[in-house]
Amino acid sequence: MRSVDELMRRKALYKDLELNLSRIARKLGVPARRISNAINRIHGISVSQYVNNYRVEEACRLLSATDEAITQIAFEAGFLTKSNFNREFLRVTGQSPSSWREEQRVPEPSRGGIEPTARFLKSYSI
Repeated sequence: MRSVDELMRRKALYKDLELNLSRIARKLGVPARRISNAINRIHGISVSQYVNNYRVEEACRLLSATDEAITQIAFEAGFLTKSNFNREFLRVTGQSPSSWREEQRVPEPSRGGIEPTARFLKSYSI
């Protein structure tokens, strides 16, 4: 499972718009069923949700670091459609992308200087 995580993080494989279980399996040289079972067993989610978690994490980073349009950020993070991006963003963060971005811009003394991506990771571990 570590090799899947490394592939996602180091190679940013989640940005591949045509990424699917078969592609992940080919890149790792591991049977697709084994990867799917491991992700489900360890994380309790599907492969597509697993990939989309990385995409949402990247979107959070971009939303907090840039003023790019939300639709552009969705595509840069690897989402094919805005509707899927909005649905998955809400699933992972509990907020819409625009609400999440706005919240990041409001200074809160209780945040203690933690960067937005670090807050994301603390609240939802991939």
